[in-house]
Amino acid sequence: MLDKNKSIGIIKHIAFYIIVPVILGLVIESLNRKSLTAGVEYMAGSPLLFCFNTLIMLLTLSFALFFKREIFVFVSVSAVWLLFGIANFIILHFRVTPFSAVDFTLIKSAISVSGHYFSMLNIAMVVVALCLMVFCLACLYRKAPYHKHRNGKNIIVSFISVAVITIAIMFIKSSSSSVQALSTNYTNISEAYENYGFVYCFANSLLDTGIAKPDNYSEEAVQSVTRRLEDKESIVKDSEKPNIIFIQLESFFDVDYVKGLKYKKDPLPVFHSLQENYTSGMLTVPTVGAGTVNTEFEVLTGIRQHDFGVCEYPYKTILKSVTSESICYDLAKLGYKSHSVHNNDATFYGRNIVFSSLGFDTFTSMEYMNGITENDNGWANDDILVDEIIKTLNSTKGVDFTFGITVQSHGKYDVATDKKYPLEVSGTPEGMEGQYTYYVNQIAEVDQMIGKLIDQLSKRDEKTLLVLYGDHLPSLEISADELENRDLYQTQYVTWNNYGLGKEDKDLASYQLYPYILDLAGIHEGLITKYHQQSGWQEAGYTEGLTMLAYDLLYGENYAYNGINPFNNSKLKMGIDEISVTDVEEIPGMADDEKAYLVTGTGFTPYAQVYFDGSIMDTEWVDSSHLKITENLDFEPEEDADAEDGEKQEETEEDDIDETGSFTIKILDDDGVILSTSKPLLYKKTSLPVNDMQAWN
Repeated sequence: MLDKNKSIGIIKHIAFYIIVPVILGLVIESLNRKSLTAGVEYMAGSPLLFCFNTLIMLLTLSFALFFKREIFVFVSVSAVWLLFGIANFIILHFRVTPFSAVDFTLIKSAISVSGHYFSMLNIAMVVVALCLMVFCLACLYRKAPYHKHRNGKNIIVSFISVAVITIAIMFIKSSSSSVQALSTNYTNISEAYENYGFVYCFANSLLDTGIAKPDNYSEEAVQSVTRRLEDKESIVKDSEKPNIIFIQLESFFDVDYVKGLKYKKDPLPVFHSLQENYTSGMLTVPTVGAGTVNTEFEVLTGIRQHDFGVCEYPYKTILKSVTSESICYDLAKLGYKSHSVHNNDATFYGRNIVFSSLGFDTFTSMEYMNGITENDNGWANDDILVDEIIKTLNSTKGVDFTFGITVQSHGKYDVATDKKYPLEVSGTPEGMEGQYTYYVNQIAEVDQMIGKLIDQLSKRDEKTLLVLYGDHLPSLEISADELENRDLYQTQYVTWNNYGLGKEDKDLASYQLYPYILDLAGIHEGLITKYHQQSGWQEAGYTEGLTMLAYDLLYGENYAYNGINPFNNSKLKMGIDEISVTDVEEIPGMADDEKAYLVTGTGFTPYAQVYFDGSIMDTEWVDSSHLKITENLDFEPEEDADAEDGEKQEETEEDDIDETGSFTIKILDDDGVILSTSKPLLYKKTSLPVNDMQAWN
């Protein structure tokens, strides 16, 4: 009887371990498809893939067998999987691409933009739910039964169980063509998650990172790629070099491609005019609905994001530690200075770090701009970029490359507002009228910005080549069938120039864009640039050769560059204007206990903060030349201070600033990250009174 009861207990234990991941799998797949019916259909229609996903979850749950508090560990792991499924469900409501491992590296960026997607009530509900879950797990830890003794037999059984599950996973992985397909067929990430299952795709995104080493990688193999390239010099003369401007338009595409969409007047007259009169074409990008920086990566480097892991963002992985050949480094050989201008946070996607790995000389983010206005969703309007781009061109005597990044047309698009927009939109998918109306009116304003920029560039007596392109389609639940071109991964690019460059339309992939444009301009610098310009894009081996060069540069032995990565990190300067403090004076007429001080200098923005003696002061922005300190200064110079030490302090490099007894201006982002610091101004060199002049002698 005892043996029978024990056997029944074992059967129940095994059944528990099988049933829970099956139920979890059904729930997660239903959330992935936003429908319980679709989840059941997936389980019934793709039983092998569903089983494979379930086995992966079962493997993670089975590690609970090794713990005395088995129930607590089992429930905790189950809760984590359920949280992943819920996170994926939420994310799919705001972007097209699903939740993946790389999103963990974007948590800071996600928090910084959460206000555009969630109300304070939504955020509070999420926090309360997480706290409740933690509380329940804590109670479970205290109350749930646990094994007081774990003998060797239990451990052996646990190892055998894990081994059996692992072997089953490996067997299905090696024998099933449908499971193997994900390794080479994940161009459309959303479809991959639907076809192969959330759990498998998410697990794959954890393990599959970087560029896989090509099977034939060797010095000889790399040289076989490079020796085919002619040592072709740029034919453009110094006097004919144009300023080159690329502008990445956030979530921008030609809405004429949406079937049935109608409006009383053209929302994109400037864009359409450029399509008709200058080089333009379709642009195939690596992402849809989100993932701006992966298109950005391809455009700046000429390297395919597809060669990296599933859903990987090179900005958040390899480029944090390794430099890459880019249009910036290539143009630098011809004397170009490279600038980036972006009306959003400097730290978003880590651009304030990554742009040094890509060779930019300056980066002007929103923290270095004055006069920013916001749209109804709280994103900065793009009209601010016109003057900022012109400012980069005026900042040097020679030629410039400027890379602009817009943000105004960023989602979400279901903005709650009673505002009546200038452009009325009809023919939208059912239930999407408000979202399309908001989106079309945003890109119409972006189109106006493009017109203003071209007008300003036309007034300059410098040759200029302008390139504009959409980074990806917006997250408007668009299906391929709703598009004239039936491709969710195509946007458009257009160009403009003021020196007679001919119209040569060509459809491109985003990693081919800059080499093609430079070729039109007669510029042939850089190995990857030459590879694209001199290769037949439809020829066999084209993408394999590009992958070989990318792996060699970023992960390999740099055989193509004589064994050394030749691209050194640039000394990235934040902003164009110099940030400086020239004087501090007391504002007269204030009571002794309510003193205020006026700080004079250059380059001030609302993100500027005054520091005194190393401590942050209560600061109010007045204008680009003035800040106001709204608290009392309390400082007594040390008796042994001498002038020589003060002179040494003034000569200190910016990275080693000694702020003792001095004023500095620091530019901080909304999270308090210090982006740049001015040189210090000693207290004694301001207009402020010195309590003990003897101390300065």
